[in-house]
Amino acid sequence: MLHIFAMLIFEDLSLTDAVWITLTTVTTVGYGDLSAQTGLGRTATVVLLYFGGIFILAKIAGDYFDYRLERREKMLLGQWRWKMQDHIVIINTPRNNAVQYFERLISQFRAIDEYNEIPIQLLTPDYPDGLHPSLQKLGVIHYTGSANNDDNLMAVSITEAAEIIILTSDESDIATDSLSFDILHRLKELNVKGKILAECVDDNNRNRFMQAGANSVIRPIRAYPELIVRAIVAPGCEKVLENLFTHGGNHTRRYDVSLENTLWSEIVCILINNGLGTALAYIDNKHNVVIDPNPSDFINASGLILLIREAHIPNNDEICNALALHKES
Repeated sequence: MLHIFAMLIFEDLSLTDAVWITLTTVTTVGYGDLSAQTGLGRTATVVLLYFGGIFILAKIAGDYFDYRLERREKMLLGQWRWKMQDHIVIINTPRNNAVQYFERLISQFRAIDEYNEIPIQLLTPDYPDGLHPSLQKLGVIHYTGSANNDDNLMAVSITEAAEIIILTSDESDIATDSLSFDILHRLKELNVKGKILAECVDDNNRNRFMQAGANSVIRPIRAYPELIVRAIVAPGCEKVLENLFTHGGNHTRRYDVSLENTLWSEIVCILINNGLGTALAYIDNKHNVVIDPNPSDFINASGLILLIREAHIPNNDEICNALALHKES
């Protein structure tokens, strides 16, 4: 502005020409169609534009590139406060084989259409130098911090998250439940809107977790992160799957039977009607396990895999007799 004013006074230019010569000079274009002719005009150009304007523009450009580099570095190191909404926040990191666990967990989410593009963010102190490249390729971001700090929770936009998963760092340490309980209490105070799934080591703490605000509570099973995905996508499935791993609950059992050209839907109905269990799969004559066949399939089998109740465990003869009687009738 000072240079434009100087061109008006010292060079007797019009306002349009004064703006033009200032802009072409300060941007180092220099078309040469207009230039300062007087000594005072040239002095003003040297002082105001060469020493002042060009330096300021270079400083602004340098600061901008520094900001971009700093921003990128903070993103890589988990120090950037992302403004996110309707995302998944995963709190804590498994102590052992965390990268492989997260690879499977995230891949399971990405395999589901409704979660294919949803942002996923980790809140953990375990990656201060950046996430593993394999996790970055899956579109995961992270924030370096602990969930027992409200500021860190707000840094991951916890109140705007659609799903919140609280992992236990050590699946064999009951003491980690107290840390999870503290996180649940903080989330309740922040009045989060998302659904909360929490891992619980001690079954005696399940009710406390639910009362503290958890929508789903599961045991930590590191070999099957799919259990968490099922609990998020289809709430209630986790109870069915956990029950299969629990002695004293419903569980699967194999029975040796010989079936030839038998309709699968009939087998399922016979077993259910006789209270003998639910057929889940069969073993064909090549010893392959065929899971959930088509109801209209006629099968040849040497064995059946059933879901049975602990209250009544049928023996092999009961299964064979029920199927044989139906065949005779």
